Amino acid sequence: MSLPGAALALVRALPDSPAVLLSRAIVLLYLALRPDYRQEIRRNLRIIMGKDSRWFWMRNGWRLGMNLAVMAKVRCRTGDAIIDRARVYGENLTRKLMERELHVAMASFHFGLWEYLPQVFSRNGCRVLLAVGEQRDPVLSRQVSDLRRARGVKMAEGIRQVIKAGAGPSITGFMLDNTSQGTQSWTECDGVNIRLPDIGFRLAERKGGRLAPAFARLDRGRMRVDVYPAGDERAAARALLDQVRQHPEEWVWWGKAGAIQ
Repeated sequence: MSLPGAALALVRALPDSPAVLLSRAIVLLYLALRPDYRQEIRRNLRIIMGKDSRWFWMRNGWRLGMNLAVMAKVRCRTGDAIIDRARVYGENLTRKLMERELHVAMASFHFGLWEYLPQVFSRNGCRVLLAVGEQRDPVLSRQVSDLRRARGVKMAEGIRQVIKAGAGPSITGFMLDNTSQGTQSWTECDGVNIRLPDIGFRLAERKGGRLAPAFARLDRGRMRVDVYPAGDERAAARALLDQVRQHPEEWVWWGKAGAIQ
């Protein structure tokens, strides 16, 4: 088993509090050993937030460590309780889907509790298909794929399956911020240039629609899901910047070298 895979298995096996402490220690140690990532976090913070902080990476790692531990509990009793108590704000996609038999393409980002988004909408009766890029670690990829299939969520096996997903009320979800796979396009918003993958936007347009950005995070012990109106790349970038500027510790600031200017 790979080191990341072993860490995920251990965090899942531990009780909640020790799991969070271990996950935080792993993330902080990882960032401490990656000066390139610490520099990238600091650079992106200056670009997006307009301020400089040498130690923001520690606040970021501390929060993300907790989020990763919580997301590792998908398909566990802790994760089920979080999903069942989630509150969704913004567009009432569930009602629109079921009443009008719509298909919605939804964009997720590496922010907060992103892995819970598919299960939240599946819990509400939606058919959910998740499209993600391949991970370099095959063991970790298999583990994460198993977790993502919780509550009836299906993983797309290829582009053809994604294209066919528009029949009847359903959601196709994409993760779109720091992947380098596929063609990319630059989008300017509030003086910041962000490079986003094209695939989700192009497939949404093929179905005659747009992408709806969605974000999930813990808010006073309860998961809050914010869904933004569907739009183009600029709308997605604006939604991302809005969430990141309000809750900067929730986002994965590194791994985006060259994608933010």
